[in-house]
Amino acid sequence: MNGIVGNVIFRVKVLVEENLKRAIEDFRYLLGRGYNRESALKFVGDKYQLNKPIRLLLYRCVYGKNEAKKHREKLVSIAEMEDEVLAVDGYNSLITVESMLENKPIILCDDGFIRDLSAIHGKYKFTSTTIQALKLLAKTLLKIKIKQVKFFFDSQVSRSGELASLTRKILVEAGLDGDALAVKKADNEVLGWGKIVASSDAVIIQKASKVFDLAGETIKQENPKKILRLNSKKLLKIFRNFSSYN
Repeated sequence: MNGIVGNVIFRVKVLVEENLKRAIEDFRYLLGRGYNRESALKFVGDKYQLNKPIRLLLYRCVYGKNEAKKHREKLVSIAEMEDEVLAVDGYNSLITVESMLENKPIILCDDGFIRDLSAIHGKYKFTSTTIQALKLLAKTLLKIKIKQVKFFFDSQVSRSGELASLTRKILVEAGLDGDALAVKKADNEVLGWGKIVASSDAVIIQKASKVFDLAGETIKQENPKKILRLNSKKLLKIFRNFSSYN
């Protein structure tokens, strides 16, 4: 009896894995043909009965060929960052590095950017990894010999002023010419202040001229093995095992 149950469970997991592969392919296909991202996600998500985490994976990490190419063309390498001025999307960069430290999925997406799957931006809370993540970001900035950097945090998020103050302190302690502010519209401030912006937010990437993946580069420096590729066996296994999670 146990053998039969085990066989059924195995078959179900394999089916979930196959469906995830097909869902990624279908979503990418629709986006490549100009379909609206939200509409395409609903269609694919309903077709394969995808749960919220898997839908979030598709939404954040899968892109049509043309859009992915446009994003990649804006990516600035570490070698190009020396003596540059950088505007940082604070919560976006911080949460991604925190996700790595907390062993949450970190994905190398179709467009070359590295993203987390944490949907906590508006409900951000200080954790034991906040300071550690900020120090790692500062370490990367110091290594690339940045000329000047400014972090922007959304002021509507609780304790953003305190977080900006902490960030400012860590930047100064690292010997960086840096600042951090809590502002009403962080996206606008990021886009308006720096020639190069640091964010993996697709909306910001689309509007920016040049983008440096600060969080992604930090993870590459600290723990590159944490980065998962779309369709990699490890990533598929993670979502297969949590297929019933909502």
